[in-house]
Amino acid sequence: MKCEKCGKERYAKVIPLCPECIKEDEEVFKELHDGIERLNGGSCNLCSNKCSLEERRGLCGIERELKNSILHAYYDVLPTNCCNSWFCKGPQLRGFNLAIFYYGCNFDCLFCQNWEHKMVESGERKSIEEVLKMLREDVKCLCHFGGSPEPQLPFAIELSKRAIEERDVIICWEWNGAGRKDLVMRASEISYESGGTVKFDLKAWNRNLHRVLTGRDNEAVKKNFKAVAEEFPEVISATTLLVPYYVDEKEIEEIARFISEMDENIPYSLLVFHPDYRLSDLPITPISQVRRCYEVAKKYLKRVHIGNLHLLTTHKL
Repeated sequence: MKCEKCGKERYAKVIPLCPECIKEDEEVFKELHDGIERLNGGSCNLCSNKCSLEERRGLCGIERELKNSILHAYYDVLPTNCCNSWFCKGPQLRGFNLAIFYYGCNFDCLFCQNWEHKMVESGERKSIEEVLKMLREDVKCLCHFGGSPEPQLPFAIELSKRAIEERDVIICWEWNGAGRKDLVMRASEISYESGGTVKFDLKAWNRNLHRVLTGRDNEAVKKNFKAVAEEFPEVISATTLLVPYYVDEKEIEEIARFISEMDENIPYSLLVFHPDYRLSDLPITPISQVRRCYEVAKKYLKRVHIGNLHLLTTHKL
């Protein structure tokens, strides 16, 4: 396939430009993501999208005045395979993680590895009281993920507050980080109080590439990451999915440099990509790309980890 702008090779059928041209193009992302015109409409203020609401739903698919939450909660035996398990306290514990998978997401990632969150109607509607009943004595930590928790963050925060009032439980967040700042900070404070972690998924550095891959700007993500790192440095971590050919060592260098400006000891995981959703025609991340990204991240950060190694045919880095 050829880039529609320069004629060089492009790699994904759904993306009409090569990686180099994407970084210079301000408009192509609009062709790839529905509902862009609803961004910054101002009716909703739960995340950086600030969407106008049509039929009371944002682009995330969640009703704005939702009383209960739309989620799937289940028990995950500790130690789990979560992205932070290589450094967090969870693997040292015995018991269960109460995993809360939220339906809906404020991003629209072409490579989404949990795209079932988009089927909002299939999620369970649960009250805080119903979820709290699942907080058994052997539950040691509670993890909010999805989709992403941002569209349902007020519910998740209140649930977390109630949970730590009832018993000693670690609260963790895995999100894209583009929630409303005051909600992001309150959620991070709860993780700090409980000894948990806050994982930002830093999907790309270049603004245009980020908008092509996710449908959204990354300015709020950067600001929220910096704010949490400054206020609650004990909890913060980051991951980046190594999308073949697109999220390369140049992107990783800028992200690692940005993280190191706050603290070179912030844990950073590089995740091996597997084909999924609208980028199902891409391969697993080539090991040469993984190696280059790892080496450049290590120039800036002391705690760099490779996740999803099982996807590679060799683990030699």
